[in-house]
Amino acid sequence: MAENSLRRNGWIAVRFIVFGVFGFVVMIFAFVMLVDQLTPVHHADGYLAPLGLIEVSGLGAVMMLFGVGEWGRWGYLFVFLSFPVSLLLLLLLPHAGKDAGAIVPTLASVGTYIAVRTYYARRKRPESSAAPHQT
Repeated sequence: MAENSLRRNGWIAVRFIVFGVFGFVVMIFAFVMLVDQLTPVHHADGYLAPLGLIEVSGLGAVMMLFGVGEWGRWGYLFVFLSFPVSLLLLLLLPHAGKDAGAIVPTLASVGTYIAVRTYYARRKRPESSAAPHQT
């Protein structure tokens, strides 16, 4: 039994490192390249590369979903994708300081996580307790 538990914990650790961490790196790298492609310098190169980078960023988010063991709970994609979206919004604000660069993505991710977790908790609750009783 202990060997089976050790093997399972090893698989969870490998899955988290390979898919979770690497998925985060892929998502952020694709996001940075996307922002770079959308600058005025690269508009002459065409618009096909940004579409591919959006797909790669989504692939990174799906890899993270598998890496943290939440496969099938697609709402958690909003949590992962809220990080680069909030960074993009910070780039659009001209007076955002260094402190906002760390606080805003963190708050966006935590807020989205709380909303998604609440959604799945409500979904898990039995419907009989949520429905009003008729007399």
